[in-house]
Amino acid sequence: MEEIIESLRPISRSLDRVQSILALDFLNDCLVDVDGTEKSLGRVGFLGCLLGIQWGIHFSCGCFLLWVSLWQRQQHDYDSTYDSSSYDSDSSSSSSFFFQFFDARRLAMAWTWCFYITAMCTFHLLEFFVTAFFNPTVVSSDSFLVNHSKAYTVAAIIASTEFWFRFWFLGGGTDVGVGTGVGTGTAATATNTNANTNTITNNWWWMTITILGIMMVITSQFIRSWAMMKCGESFNHYIQTSRKENHVLVTNGIYTWFRHPSYTGFYYWSIGTQFVLHNPASALLFAVAGWKFFSQRIPYEERSLIRLFGDQYYDYVMRTYVGIPFIPSIPKDGEEQQKDQQQQQSQQHRQEHQAEANGVEIEYDNENDGHDKKD
Repeated sequence: MEEIIESLRPISRSLDRVQSILALDFLNDCLVDVDGTEKSLGRVGFLGCLLGIQWGIHFSCGCFLLWVSLWQRQQHDYDSTYDSSSYDSDSSSSSSFFFQFFDARRLAMAWTWCFYITAMCTFHLLEFFVTAFFNPTVVSSDSFLVNHSKAYTVAAIIASTEFWFRFWFLGGGTDVGVGTGVGTGTAATATNTNANTNTITNNWWWMTITILGIMMVITSQFIRSWAMMKCGESFNHYIQTSRKENHVLVTNGIYTWFRHPSYTGFYYWSIGTQFVLHNPASALLFAVAGWKFFSQRIPYEERSLIRLFGDQYYDYVMRTYVGIPFIPSIPKDGEEQQKDQQQQQSQQHRQEHQAEANGVEIEYDNENDGHDKKD
């Protein structure tokens, strides 16, 4: 995706400005950077404060919307039991405007948005704090990953656009929400009763996708954070091409089964967020784009790790899983090297047989078998 973005120069330049804002470059003249801009405590504090405020606002709104949904459900149960003509018409009309817009569907969609933003803020906050606690030597304002890449920013914009388009233009209806229970007279009661046939509690398909998305988000976040904590100082947000003194090959904990659990966790976390938002296009885009990215990054990283750890890592590769479908479980270079060695050995065997038949001397150029063979 990065190549496509860079090829669209106007969009790329606009994203450069967005990335600069996310990195708080506009505060460069206001902040005192002792060890560089990324190490500025002011920059770290400012980003942490913004993420914390967003987390608090959306978590609180999500709890409020959940309370409203439960209240609506209680109102509907009251309608089903008693004659709603006894309702106070003034109090009913005062809240009718709210429920005319925030009908059952939009109310449910608003709650999923609050969960999405809360999950996003949790992800970025944990990226920083886990790094700060378990790998403090490399922690910086970039550890929040809010300006991770242009592709990440574009993905977030696409997901938000799809959601809000559906919210404003396709959000009306009661097929995914609890009955409002607001109205007067028996006609309103009948309307609410009919509308409630497709409520959130009865719409098992909507609930199934939402619960699946929530479970994916929570489980994937746990997997990624656990992987970062387990790796400790060996974890880095950037691929390392040289081995440092504190670098060790971690093969226990969650790394007993998955050799890239942080990537696996992020991959399913990103898809899970779109399940929660019920964004079919974005869910498919995230799955394909994420697979494309990791299908290139993982083999590249594993080639680097084989150079750093040698056969120790290659043996580790053979007994673990990536966790993302259809990504090779063996590094491509390792497969190619094996094929080359097999082809060279087959060619040497043929030459040996031919030499034995002709009674001639053969010299091998293979550096692993660089000896002379004499008959």
